[in-house]
Amino acid sequence: MKKSLVVDVHHHWMPEEHYRRPELYVRQDEEVIHEPDRFRIRRAGVQLFSPPRMTAAALHVGVWLDWVDLKAARLINDRMAEVTAQYPDRVIPVAHVPALEIDGSKELRRAVLELGCKGVGINTHIGGVLLDNERMYPFYKTVSDLDIPILVHPASELPMSHPHGMEQFNLTRNLGRAFDTTINIARLMLSGTLDRFPDLRFVFSHLGGAFFALKNRLNPAFWDKRSKGFFDKYKKNIFIDTAPPFWSPEEIRFAVQMMGEGQVLMGSDFPTIGLLRDSVKIIQKAKTTSQVKKKLLGENARKLFR
Repeated sequence: MKKSLVVDVHHHWMPEEHYRRPELYVRQDEEVIHEPDRFRIRRAGVQLFSPPRMTAAALHVGVWLDWVDLKAARLINDRMAEVTAQYPDRVIPVAHVPALEIDGSKELRRAVLELGCKGVGINTHIGGVLLDNERMYPFYKTVSDLDIPILVHPASELPMSHPHGMEQFNLTRNLGRAFDTTINIARLMLSGTLDRFPDLRFVFSHLGGAFFALKNRLNPAFWDKRSKGFFDKYKKNIFIDTAPPFWSPEEIRFAVQMMGEGQVLMGSDFPTIGLLRDSVKIIQKAKTTSQVKKKLLGENARKLFR
């Protein structure tokens, strides 16, 4: 990867074979609606996924990973390698595997050691299994051995035992995914998972949900004997990206203040959100130093995907 000025760590793509025939992967109670420039997956009227036609630049298949089994993962990784060979200075290849499947770790090793992938993409939960669950430990052991970062995208739905009205007003996507991301970051820290695997590095989408804003509110010192700065000791394990470019420059500045200038990375959510230029502008307009802006726009990512 050439040292370009800007590195986008949240750029979506999927293989053409998957885009043409998503019906092969969806579940029985889901419907696929094809439109001229995209397809949509719905369940009981709730929209779960709606990718536009994807571009060649690639990092993460995003929500689509909820429907990916081992066979589909192998195809994604093979196609990712082909795209990277075409654009070696433009693409950072990220492996995609079903983390809970027995052969998932084997496929991850193939993708990294044979295909040259620089990280691995997962979603915030796998069939309701959250990221701190012990069932994730074999996967984390492999990731630690390979010394690669984990890029985390929100899953298609937030599993809740109590109804919260998420099926209305597009809240499953706009609010539910932020909840899901925030909950997973907090649980990774509180559960001891990051103590057990201290070398894990997670890149959470969408500024990490609301974690950067709620970190002090979540601090458990009021209720128990943990120190006031309990979450800060895990800062080195948690990175967040700035996608999509709906944030204000002031929110970007605050996220840097709360998470650390080395932990925030530029992300666009392109082409799902077609505002690639704005992804750079909100960082450029943030009230911080030029050196910090350089870190967010590319230096932090280059260091992470070494």
